[in-house]
Amino acid sequence: MSLTVIAPGDTTKADPYTIAIVSNPALETPINAGTFIVDPVMTAPAAFNASVTYIVDCLFGRLPGQSEALLNEPTIGPFVRIVSLRITGLPATDANALVAHDNVSSMLIARRAQFAAFLIAHGVKADVAYAVSASESHSRASAWYTTDDDARPGVGFTLDGLTLSHRHWYRAPGTVAIHTSSSSLTALHEFQHAASSYTNGQITDLYVDSAPALNCKRGRPIPSTFCTYNGVAFGTDATRDGLGYPATWQSYHCALHDAGRPAVMDDYFKGSTPEQCVNDKVTRQFLHDRLRAKIAR
Repeated sequence: MSLTVIAPGDTTKADPYTIAIVSNPALETPINAGTFIVDPVMTAPAAFNASVTYIVDCLFGRLPGQSEALLNEPTIGPFVRIVSLRITGLPATDANALVAHDNVSSMLIARRAQFAAFLIAHGVKADVAYAVSASESHSRASAWYTTDDDARPGVGFTLDGLTLSHRHWYRAPGTVAIHTSSSSLTALHEFQHAASSYTNGQITDLYVDSAPALNCKRGRPIPSTFCTYNGVAFGTDATRDGLGYPATWQSYHCALHDAGRPAVMDDYFKGSTPEQCVNDKVTRQFLHDRLRAKIAR
């Protein structure tokens, strides 16, 4: 087993906020089939190491020309523990398969139930965990939100009159399945899904006509105010950052920090320079607040 501490995080904490990047031992192919193969990443250590470097650089805004630097905040970045884990020789079994092949697309699906048990078995606790795959047939990344522990404390906030909480602890970590070929803002986009919460604010995709979430609402006509978060009103993106809302859509989004480029959670590859795309205003504020709350636990 090779466990590498990339960033120590807050060493004064017994359980600092942690991001784990794991070399995926096995693939379920396809999902729910109960058949498993060894993930090719197991014999590609250089590709895994390159992916680890890419993921960390993307989270900290270090890619060439990158504008959104989520973790590169003095009140956040130095306190985040980041580890990578590579274990060779594991059999292709259900317990070791952290990723599945979708059966209707080229998407890699994180098997979140297996993640938690696998991490614990190998002595790792993580708030968000990536499984890196070198699948020969599927390359699209995907993520699942964090399941917060709503029975334990957190930092309260209000959203459109509702009282919610940036919970200090989780019952199941946020999980990401990502390919060794992933590039641009993919690692950040998926992290933002995974770091958000099923019960206290979901950050959803904006490149489809999504259901309501923290960063997405539905209805026409589009109002001028998107939401009120902690007493502050956030405006609406009336034109979908230059991409335009399709005529059939009912969803609409929050105003951007850079109205000339797609949002990180939208189709950033349609930006003239994808790495220069940034978050909308409520997504960035929410994530900063949520990460600071977890760091302070």
